[in-house]
Amino acid sequence: MKYTLLAFFISVCFMARAQETSPGAAGQALTGNNNAQIRGRIERPDGTAVAGANVLLEGTRHTVFTDADGRYLLENIRPGAYLLKIIALGVPLTEKQVNLQRGEQEEQHFTLKNAAALLDEVIVTADAASYKPGRLSNSLRLNEPLLEVPQNIQVITSAVLADQQIISMSDQLIRNVSGATRVEHWGDLYTNITMRGTQIQAFRNGFNVVNSYWGPLTEDMSFVDHIEFVKGPAGFMLSNGDPSGLYNVVTKKPTGQEKGEVNLTLGSFDLFRATLDLDGRLSNDGKLLYRLNLAGQNKGSHRDFEFNDRYSIAPVISYQIDEDTKVTAEYTLQHAKMTDVGSFYVFDTEGYATLPVGYTQVAPGLEPTRINDHSVFLNLQHRLSPGWNLTVQGAWFSYQHGGTSLWPAAVNPDGTMIRSAGIWDAQSEMTMGQAFLNGELSTGPVKHRILAGIDMGNKNYQADWGQSHPLDTAGGGEFHIHDPYYGVPANGYPEFDRVTSLEARAVTAGA
Repeated sequence: MKYTLLAFFISVCFMARAQETSPGAAGQALTGNNNAQIRGRIERPDGTAVAGANVLLEGTRHTVFTDADGRYLLENIRPGAYLLKIIALGVPLTEKQVNLQRGEQEEQHFTLKNAAALLDEVIVTADAASYKPGRLSNSLRLNEPLLEVPQNIQVITSAVLADQQIISMSDQLIRNVSGATRVEHWGDLYTNITMRGTQIQAFRNGFNVVNSYWGPLTEDMSFVDHIEFVKGPAGFMLSNGDPSGLYNVVTKKPTGQEKGEVNLTLGSFDLFRATLDLDGRLSNDGKLLYRLNLAGQNKGSHRDFEFNDRYSIAPVISYQIDEDTKVTAEYTLQHAKMTDVGSFYVFDTEGYATLPVGYTQVAPGLEPTRINDHSVFLNLQHRLSPGWNLTVQGAWFSYQHGGTSLWPAAVNPDGTMIRSAGIWDAQSEMTMGQAFLNGELSTGPVKHRILAGIDMGNKNYQADWGQSHPLDTAGGGEFHIHDPYYGVPANGYPEFDRVTSLEARAVTAGA
């Protein structure tokens, strides 16, 4: 069908051009009153005019289009037998044999039948909401359209995450957010976004999940639906935060649609990644729903010996108790095995940007950093009455971190240095609860949106960064910046005290 339509438009353009030039050519070939002409009107069965129909004599350059009243006129036609054709969109091709005599003025009127099945249906849609959502998540507590919110809030939707192939919070996501930067070296370990002069707070599903300056573990995008950036104070709706702003990571929830999706990603520097997203029903009545997201990746770096291997598991179950009450439970496990975080820094006596982009000072034999990050959410939503909703939710987070951080103990003027590996073991546990009420009231023409609630939390963090071990030795065992050796360091690899409890070590280290 598309080729027929294309041929039709090409023929129309060609014949329209021919009609523009044909009177002159016909006038040179035929003069006087010996030429014939055909006139007439083309209409539908109900008598309405068919405007823009193409009327032509096959085998000639005689072609015209009907006017707004459906009328046409073909002039200066050489006498003879011709096949008269009528071509119009929405009607079948109409043909009639005509025999023209010298000087004859013939009238040919046509009533065309409708042909609804002549053209296939073409539907053009635009999904503006995929990049510009109309509302915020329930976890931001604002029960109003985004356009009516007086705060500066920017949402990075799931469509943006997919189209830009963003795989983690640290993976250039903030290029979509004006005024947001990252100034720390933590790579894909911690996101740590700075905005309006200070580090903004990290939220997940409405909970402040920051338990120290270093954290939380950056989210893998496999279980993230979208991210909401609030610029400026937001204490009125989220109780605790920071005057500079926050970002709220909203995880994927069951939709009730039976669907599944598998994504495979291959990239530079040995990036191999696979994700699975399953969404569906666990009961025939559609009250019990599930969502399961799995992800695994191996990821190298433009710097040698660096890697970031991960996997995540994120099951979610929701149950619609009745038409007014819904319960949702979700668990997320993120496991990371990655290079010593200090490997992101390099040092040189010759100044800034003097070393190759792929240069590293990491010792490849160092034990990798290992992280296990667990989180559990329970959420209850209940509609008290039309316009009034109660939300109660709780969360538990557990984070275990074991690894090292690489820093120089000395950088010498001759271009040598002594690298030092410091222990970095950390543990965090958070228990949090929230209850809030949303409602609407009207006093005359004035509409009021009411928000009231309570936000409680108990957070504990402890870390040991008080032990260090120089990898290199002075007097011949230094690391040469411009002639690096990546074998076993002169002073060997560290053997830290991990027999003593982390709590006792954290007290000694002051953390």
